[in-house]
Parts: sequence; C-alpha cells; structure tokens
Amino acid sequence: MRRHGGTGGGSAVPWVWSGRRRLMLRTLVRSPAVDVQFVPPPSLAPVTDIRRSLREALAHPLEAPRLSELARGARSVAIAVPDSSRAVPVEAIVPALVEELAAGGVAASQVTVIVGCGAHRATTLEERRRLAGGPAVTAFGVRLSDAQAQTPPHRTLGRTRLGCPICLSEDVATADLAVSVGIVEPHLYAGFSGGVKGVAIGCAAEDTIAWTHAPTFISRPGVELLMLADNPFQDTLREIAAVTSLRYAVNAAGADTGAVSRVAAGHPVAVQTALARHLTPACLHEVERPFDVVVAGIPAPKHESLYQASRAATYIGLGAHPPVRDGGLIVLCAGLPGGFGDGPGERRFAELLAGSTPDELVARGSRGSLGPGGQRAFVVSRVLQRCRLAVAGAADPDVFSEVGIGAFSNIDDALDAALPATSDGASPSRVLVIADALSSVVRLRRQPGGPPGTALRVRG
Repeated sequence: MRRHGGTGGGSAVPWVWSGRRRLMLRTLVRSPAVDVQFVPPPSLAPVTDIRRSLREALAHPLEAPRLSELARGARSVAIAVPDSSRAVPVEAIVPALVEELAAGGVAASQVTVIVGCGAHRATTLEERRRLAGGPAVTAFGVRLSDAQAQTPPHRTLGRTRLGCPICLSEDVATADLAVSVGIVEPHLYAGFSGGVKGVAIGCAAEDTIAWTHAPTFISRPGVELLMLADNPFQDTLREIAAVTSLRYAVNAAGADTGAVSRVAAGHPVAVQTALARHLTPACLHEVERPFDVVVAGIPAPKHESLYQASRAATYIGLGAHPPVRDGGLIVLCAGLPGGFGDGPGERRFAELLAGSTPDELVARGSRGSLGPGGQRAFVVSRVLQRCRLAVAGAADPDVFSEVGIGAFSNIDDALDAALPATSDGASPSRVLVIADALSSVVRLRRQPGGPPGTALRVRG
C-alpha cells in the first residue's frame, strides 16, 4: 500500500480500473485537503505463455490422476465453463482439455461444453463460440445451463445435510465425467470462487440457487470473504458437487486485469485451495483507520453491470472490519453499459432495490428468501444502511439515482461532491483508492484489546 500526502510527495499518481481503462486520479494528490492511500493491483507476475502453463498443469494434476486416465471408459463428458462475467482464458483451456480427453479415448463427439449461466443472462452465440474454445466449437456440443430454462431440463439429485435441494442441469447430472473450468478470486459468500462452484451454482436450477443465496443462509457465521474452511456456503457447494461425476477442474488465478498468474488442474478442492493460498498474501491489505471515501476500481468484465460491479461495494462495506467509516462514501468506477444487468437474477436485483428502502429490504431478507438475484439486493442494502454508494462514469447515470445510489459522469465530479462533505475543516479527508477492488481485499487492522479479527482459513 502506498501513502500520499496532499501534494503527492513524489509518489506515483493513484489510479483505478474502469473496465479496460485506467483512470488517473491526479487531482487527489494535488489537494492539501486530502490524505490518500493507494492500493495497487495484487503484485503477481503474469504467466508468459498460457498454453505452456496449461500443459504443465495438466501433466501434474493436484490430488488427482491425469485427466486422460480419469476419462478412460467414459461415454460422455461435460465441461462446465463460466459465462462472460468471468475473466477466464477458456479459449485456451477447452481445446487443451479436449486434447487430453482424446488421449483417454474420449472422442470430441462425446464431449459437451456447458456454459454455466446460473441466474445471469443467457450468453450470445458469439460468446458461446468463444467460451467453447473458438473454432473448435464445431467439434463438440455446446449447451447453456440457465437456472430458469426448461430446455435442457434439470434433474433433482436429493438434498444436502442442511436441506438445500440439489437440482442441476441434466447434461452435468448424467455425464460419466464432469470437469469444471473457472477462476479463483475473492468471493463474498464462498470465500473464493472456483473449485466446484462452476457446477454447483453455474449449472444449478433456480431452486438450488435461491436456497444457497437466501439472505438467512449467506448471513450465517463463517460465510465470509477469503474463507474456505468452516464456511457453510462453501461446504454446501461441495456437497452438491459430490453427488455428481465432477472429479476434475482447471482453474486460473488472476494477476492484473485480463492476465493470469497461475493455472492449476486436478481435484476441484485441491485446485481451489492451492490457488487461494497463492492469492491471499497478495490480495489482503490492512489499514490503521477507516476512510471517509473509498474509490473502487472495477476491471473488465465486472464493469458491465451494477449487479457485478456491486461486489466491490460489499467487499468494502461489509465484514467485521470494513475500511470505510459509518456514513462514508464508496465510489464504484465503472461504465455499466448493461445497467443493472439483463439476466433474471439481475432484473430481480433491480426490482428489489427500486421497490424498497434498504431497511425494508434487509428486514424482508431476514425473514426469508428473496429469490435469485435477491441476495445481491440484500447485501447492497446492508452496505447502504451504513454508508453511501455512488457510481462514476456510468453510461446512463440517471438509472441508478432511483435506487438511492449517487451517479456521476466522471470520477472528478464524484470526488468534488464528496470531499467537502467529508472534511471537518480541521483535518484532511481520508481517501482510499483501490485500483482493482475485486481482487484486493482491504480491512481495518485489529487493535490490541479490540474484537478478534477474522482468521483466514483456506485449507481444503
């Protein structure tokens, strides 16, 4: 973390991602009324050759045989890939998996690529081609898993110990072997994404998604950012996956936006755990005092909609030791060309925010499920109960003012409006700038004698 005085002190100018653009915040370091701290993106070196890294990962899987061995005798293989809201190099991963499967005697005609949309919008034909590996798409089947769609059908496979209905895409439920492709990054409920999540949520029906994302469930102790062990949400996803033929995963860990710092293959839990350990030292930052304003960079592809970009607000505003003060301001830097989002979950998210105050929505969520997408409205409302939220650079700012979120055409206007209100006249306003607020997790350092901090537990 880098600290700036009002004049910048010769330090580098802080910046944030807004999609694929870098926004330089020069005006902040020139102002004597502002004390700025800057969190750059996680300092992880990107891999120089993704295909070479893939070959090495596939040749040395973690806690699993090679995929070619696992696949022997399989008559059908389902490869679950994420939709376009995840920055995963699928165009390299899927062809490598198909090649490995062929070495195990599985023909391309026996492979189906499942785009796990969950409750997000359905992918376009062009997106499906890319997500299935580009030109290789003609060699095997490509299907969508849409939580609300009836075609292809879903299959019910029982319930978890806590009562979650297990209802998954039939393509995955009936496959002799399932493989998950994903990215490991901080996740508010699962601790980290990746692992089994691409099947357990990405390929799940609406009932399963609604149960796992019910506000009462995601509010349980242990459901927390950066935590894998003793996390009821993560445990439930693993129980769901355990009744399927999911035995293998290829996951990537990010570096800077659009880059990959590591690839791992093997047993889904082992892969997720290894990459979580790789990421945690680089992504976790602690600060001494809370800030008046937090400027949050939102990289592609999460800049597309408020549904995705609002993850950053929850990472900053929720948790035991948030870095923003009560009544402070979180500014999301994102163009949000998709508005709230186009899928059924995103539309439900927008309807709930527009139809209730934060207090009303939190009270409703505390009494029961809000449906797919409702969990995001619930956690955003919890953020709005304790601090303010704004977006800077939105393509259509007026849309967001209706739900109690400030909207500005650019970051300078947002800061001009915010900083006079945060200064008490005697001391400078404290501003935290997080270049990539989806990869960097910032929290207050626990003070001696204070409440215990959250232990980071990422064991499998």
